[in-house]
Amino acid sequence: WLLSWAKQWTLAWVSERIAADLRNRTYSHMHGLSLDFFATRRTGDLIARVGSDTERINNFLSIHLVDFSSNVLLVVLTAVVLVWLSPTLALFTLLPFPLMAWVVNVVRERMRRGVTQAGTALGDMTSVLADAIPGVRVVKAFAQEQRECDRFAAANAAVVAANDRVNVVWSFFGPLVSLTNELGLLVVWAAGAWLVFGDGLTVGTLTAFLAYISRFYIRLESIVRMLP
Repeated sequence: WLLSWAKQWTLAWVSERIAADLRNRTYSHMHGLSLDFFATRRTGDLIARVGSDTERINNFLSIHLVDFSSNVLLVVLTAVVLVWLSPTLALFTLLPFPLMAWVVNVVRERMRRGVTQAGTALGDMTSVLADAIPGVRVVKAFAQEQRECDRFAAANAAVVAANDRVNVVWSFFGPLVSLTNELGLLVVWAAGAWLVFGDGLTVGTLTAFLAYISRFYIRLESIVRMLP
């Protein structure tokens, strides 16, 4: 418990300072850009770059980085054990990989487009706030409160719609990866049974292989879920 607490606190401490450094560097970089750059960019987009984008990096560093690294190490070590137990069965283990790679590639592209659209929508919403709040006196002077509320509601609805599209892809991705892993287990079971009946493999080796392959696929699934 103490080690887990220390790990989480250390990760949070480090990632917060990395995010803060990124915000400082981004903000300093903006001040070095030309006026032409700012003429073609909206205030909301620039605020999102400094704020929400660095926060995503912070979340990855504090939540996923150590788990991702440990999962990669365990997958590599487990793969070595699987090859040592049965090189033939280890080859069958690789059969689902092309399908999984294709799924990850398709989902990554759609997720990238979806996140970009969500970021643009968030920038639109932030731009509405950046325009309306400093000019609240003008808004009230011309009785445009309802108009500004409608503008914000429309921008907020666009953010929800963009995030919904990302969530649809992500919710489809997880079960599909799980299904691919289950199909891989079925292939290994079938190949193992064939080798056992053909006297090419003992039942004990097959049992040990299946125990390791289950852990292998669990770790692999965790890695794949982090990739998009």
